[in-house]
Amino acid sequence: MNEDRDRRRLPTFEKKFSGSLTKQIRNLRTFFQESAFFKLYQRRNIDGGFTEEPEYPYLAIDEAIVNAVVHRDHAVRLPIECESYKDAFVVRNPGRILQRDHEVPSQFTLANIILNSTPRNSKLIEWLKIMRDQRGAAFVRALSEGTKQMRDQMDKLSLPAPSYKVNQAETTLILYNNSAEREAKFAEEAVLEYSKFTNLFPLSFNLENGESLDRKFLDQRQKDIMLALKDALLANGWYIDSLKFGSIVTHYKGAHIPQKETIDKIVRFYQSYSFQLRRYYENYYICINPKLEVKNIQNILDLLTDYPADFWINKTALARWQGSWYYGKIISISHEWTNLYLFDFDKEEQVCSQLVIPDIPLKTLEEIIKKKGINFNFSSSIRELSLSAKPGSARIRAEKTMAIAKQLYQTIFKPLVFGGISISMKSSPLLLSERKRSPDLPNRRSRHLEVNSLLEPSVEFHRRQEAVDIREGITKFGAYSSEPKNIEIVPICPPNYRKIMGELIERLKTGKYKYRGSERTFSTRFTYNSIITPPSPESTLDECKRLLSEHSNWIADESLSRILLIYTPKGGYSIDDENSPYYQLKRFLLEQGIPCQMLDTPTLEKPDWKDLNLALNLVGKCGLTPWVLPDAIPDADFLVGLSYTQESKGSRGRLMGYANVFNQYGRWEFYCGNTETFPYEDRSQYFEKLILQTFERLELSETPHIYFHYSAKFSKDDRAAILKAARMVRPQGTYSFVWINTHHNVRLYDSRVETDGSLSRGSYVITSPNQFYLSTTGYNPYRKILGTPKPLEINIWIEYPESMPTPPPDLKAIAVQILSLTKLNWASTDSICAEPITTKYAGDIAYLTAAFLRQSNSFALHPVLENTPWFI
Repeated sequence: MNEDRDRRRLPTFEKKFSGSLTKQIRNLRTFFQESAFFKLYQRRNIDGGFTEEPEYPYLAIDEAIVNAVVHRDHAVRLPIECESYKDAFVVRNPGRILQRDHEVPSQFTLANIILNSTPRNSKLIEWLKIMRDQRGAAFVRALSEGTKQMRDQMDKLSLPAPSYKVNQAETTLILYNNSAEREAKFAEEAVLEYSKFTNLFPLSFNLENGESLDRKFLDQRQKDIMLALKDALLANGWYIDSLKFGSIVTHYKGAHIPQKETIDKIVRFYQSYSFQLRRYYENYYICINPKLEVKNIQNILDLLTDYPADFWINKTALARWQGSWYYGKIISISHEWTNLYLFDFDKEEQVCSQLVIPDIPLKTLEEIIKKKGINFNFSSSIRELSLSAKPGSARIRAEKTMAIAKQLYQTIFKPLVFGGISISMKSSPLLLSERKRSPDLPNRRSRHLEVNSLLEPSVEFHRRQEAVDIREGITKFGAYSSEPKNIEIVPICPPNYRKIMGELIERLKTGKYKYRGSERTFSTRFTYNSIITPPSPESTLDECKRLLSEHSNWIADESLSRILLIYTPKGGYSIDDENSPYYQLKRFLLEQGIPCQMLDTPTLEKPDWKDLNLALNLVGKCGLTPWVLPDAIPDADFLVGLSYTQESKGSRGRLMGYANVFNQYGRWEFYCGNTETFPYEDRSQYFEKLILQTFERLELSETPHIYFHYSAKFSKDDRAAILKAARMVRPQGTYSFVWINTHHNVRLYDSRVETDGSLSRGSYVITSPNQFYLSTTGYNPYRKILGTPKPLEINIWIEYPESMPTPPPDLKAIAVQILSLTKLNWASTDSICAEPITTKYAGDIAYLTAAFLRQSNSFALHPVLENTPWFI
C-alpha cells in the first residue's frame, strides 16, 4: 500500500462481482467468509488449544463494502474497486462522501471523526434495510452505526481505526492490518504440537561421496528406486505380491494368518503392506499402508474339478519355471501341462500343471468354498482381518504402520544403496502441525505439514431453517420444497408379500418413531390404488409392460406424480448381474420415463429406521428438493460432475460419457449423457460434444466460473477437449478441473484419546499449491466410522481467460466447496457422505450404466427424468 498506486505491479488475483445489488453483496459476503482471500492467524489460548484471529474483522470488511455500494455516486459509470495489499485493504468508490452538517477533510480516520452520512439515494437505503440476506440479516444498518461498528471491531484486534482519503471524484477507505508486527509476534509464540501424523516417512538421498542429489534427477529414477527396494525386500525374506502403478505390495514369506484347516487348504490370508514413493514439495517419502492379501493356493489341476479348463483361459496365474515363480497369462490347459505367456520374459512357456496357481477373484473363491460345503463366512473374515469392520481401527492401522516402518528402518534402509545412490529413511512419520508457521503455504523444507480445520457445513430446510444434523433437521423442520404434492405409489410384489407391502406404504404415509410421515416431512401425500402381485420377481418385467400398455399416460408423465415401488430381492443374483430383475426392470422403466424405486427384502420385512430414507428416495425421484446449502458456494456458478462408463472392465473399448449439473447452492439441476457408446480413441470429440450439450441448457453469464469434478481420472487431452468446448460457448469463462482421487494410500491419524484415531472430519492438509487431502469421514460427532477413514486427495487445475491474472487455486475455498457438497446426498439422511455429491452421483450413474451397457451398446434415459436424481 505504501508504494505509488500508479507504479504498482499487475494484480495476482482479479474477480468481478455483478448482478443486482443484493446479489453482489451476498456473493461478496460468501466469498470473504469462505475463501482464503484474507489470512487467518492462530493464537494459543492460556488453557490450551488455539483461537483463530482474522487478518481483518469480518464485520469491518462487510461494512466497508456495503457502505461503498450504498453511498457511491451511481451517476458515475465506474465500478467499486477493492484492492488487497500486504499491509492494507482498500475500497474505492465513485463520488465524494456526503455529510449532513459538515464537510470532511481530504484525509481523516474514524478515531477522530464520527461520520453522519447523507445518503445519495434514501429509497435505496430504506429498501436495503427491509431486504434480508439468506440468513435473515438486513443488508444495511442504521446510518452512522456501520462506521462505528467498523471502528470498534478494528480496535478489538488492536488495529488502527479506518482511514479515509476523499476528493471530488472518489472516496477511498483504507483498513490497515499491522501484518509485519502481528506476524513477528506470531512467530515468537509458535509452539508446535504433533498429536497428528501421516503414514509418510521421510527419505533422504545422497551420493556415496556424501553429496545431495538434484530432485529432477530423482524424479527420473523413481522406477529404479522401487526396483531396488523390491530387490532388498526379496533378499530379506519378503514375498512380492505385486509391483505396479509405482506401488509394491508385499508380505513376509510363509507368514499367513491361520484359519480352519479346510480353509487353509484352499486360500491363505496374509498381512501385507503397500510401499509407495511419494513427493510433496521438495521432499520424498515412503508411504506405508497395511493391507490384507487373500491368495488362492490350489493348483490348476485342483481347480478343474470346480470349473472347466475354458474358464481359466486368459486368467493370470503364478507359475514355477526354471526354479523360480513368475506371473503369466494362461493360454491353454491339459492335465499334464499348462501353456502360459510369462510377463517378465515376453514369451510363451510350457509349465507342469501342478506348478500353476491361478489368481482368483474373491467372488470366485467364495463360490469354491460354498461348492465344497465348508461352513465359513468368507466375506465377514475379510472385513475383520482387513480392519474394515472395526470401529476405531485407525489406531490399530497406525500401530501396524509404525511397527513396520521401524523394521524397514532397521533392515532395509540402513541405508539402501543402488547405482551409487544411498537412501536413508526416518523411522518417525511426517507430522501434522495445528500451528501455522506463517499464514502462507507450508515451508517447502519443513519437517511437518500444516493441518487446517473447517466448520461442519449446515444445510437449509423449510422456511430457511438450518441444521448441521440432516436427519434431525429434516424431521424437525421438513423439506426445503414445501409446495404440496400428491404422489401415487404403484406397489409391485409377489403375493406372499402383499400384506407387508401395504403395511410399509401406510408407514411411509403416517410415520413411526422419529419419522413423522410424508405430509409433515415432505409436504407430500402418498396414495395407492392396489398392490400388483406378479407370481415371481422374474415375471415382474412382463407385468410392468402390461401395466404400461393399459396406462399409456404413465409413460413420460412430466408431472412426476407417480412412482413404481418394486420388490426386487437380491437372492440368487450377484450384486452386479446385469441379467437380474433389478437391472432389467430399472432400465426398461427409465427409458420409458417412469420414476421407479426398487425394494430389497430387509427394507420390506424390517423397515425400522429405513422408512425415512425410503420416503426421501421416493419424493426425490419425483422432483422434490429435500435440502440445499444455505449460502452460495464461493466463486462458483455451476458445478459439473463428469464421468464415463467403460463397456467392459479392464478394456480400452467403448465408452459412454455423462455429466450431472448442480447450481451454486448445490441443488441438482439435470443429467446430460451420450446415448450411445463410442470408441476409446474417439473420446475427446464425444466429451466435447457432451460439454456443448450441457452448456446449451445452462443460463450463463459472459464470465462464468464452472467447476468440473471427476473421480475417474481424465487425461490432459480429455481436459483440453472439455476446455475447448467450454471456450466455444463462453470464451471469457474460468474453468476449474478438480480431480477427486480416492485410489491412493495416504492416511491421516490423530492420536489424541478423545478421537477414534483418525483425523477429524473437516480437516485438510495442503501438500502442494494445487493439491490437498481432505478428511470427510474422519472422527465426527454424527456416527462411528468402521475401518480406517481415507481422506480425499484433491487436485486442481484452473484455466483462466487470456489476459487475466493466473493466481494459484484458493485451496481453502475449494476445501469448503468439497466438504459442503458431502452434505447433499439426497439418497440418505446421513449427515455425512465420503465424497462430494458431484462425484458420488457420477459414481452411481457409472455403476448403473455399466450394467446397462453389458446388456446392449446403448442406453437412453428418457428426457423427462433428466432433471431428477433417477439413479439414487
